[in-house]
Amino acid sequence: MRPPIILLILANLAFAAWALLIDRPVAPPAARDISHLPKLVLVSDPVPGPPLAKETAAVPTKRGTATPAHCVTVGPFADLSTAAAASSLLQSRGFTPSQRDEPGEDLIAYWVYLDNVPSDAAATRLLQKLHSNGLADARVMPATGPAEPRRISVGLFNEQAGADRRAKQVKSMGLVPAITEQRQPQATYWVNINLTTPEQSVSTEGLLPPAAEGAHLEIRDCPAPPSSAPPPASSGPPSRAGRA
Repeated sequence: MRPPIILLILANLAFAAWALLIDRPVAPPAARDISHLPKLVLVSDPVPGPPLAKETAAVPTKRGTATPAHCVTVGPFADLSTAAAASSLLQSRGFTPSQRDEPGEDLIAYWVYLDNVPSDAAATRLLQKLHSNGLADARVMPATGPAEPRRISVGLFNEQAGADRRAKQVKSMGLVPAITEQRQPQATYWVNINLTTPEQSVSTEGLLPPAAEGAHLEIRDCPAPPSSAPPPASSGPPSRAGRA
């Protein structure tokens, strides 16, 4: 039995030697440069684009910015005291009013007087005659210069009819009165209010005293402020004003 066992062992040793000779690791091939090949992109991948700019810090914006105030003006009021009373009432209603004035229409008056009184003595006699006939408001007008004629005022009236009646009364005394139309500039007074919302409204109720019943108040946009820009320079010589 020993020869077969020895043969079997020798056969195994020979097989093991053969296996060691043929079972050597094969060297891996050299890696190829594939950087020049297009890159595969999956459908789910985002499409490549230009690099995004660096985000800048967002500047916080003011929320709830108030609507620009809308200025309206109420008037006209005949005098400053009436405008002040209306301004006080509007303030009690929650507004912040401010008063202003602007030129109004000229007040037309009709002056009745005696002209060309020759002397101070004559002026005194005429004044006494007028007073004795019920014209207590007659008075001698001061002269503004030596060449200014003496005059005696007999009355100032807002209507032509009143001046005509006074002139007729003076004529009945044997005198010759004159009537001249006088224009007196007058101011009107307004109250400005800033409305902070379009829903705000202004009521004129109670802004006029009971004595001013029938007067009409307006509500309109405030006038634009005067421009501060200097006038353009004139390219020619200044013009001469004519003499009156």
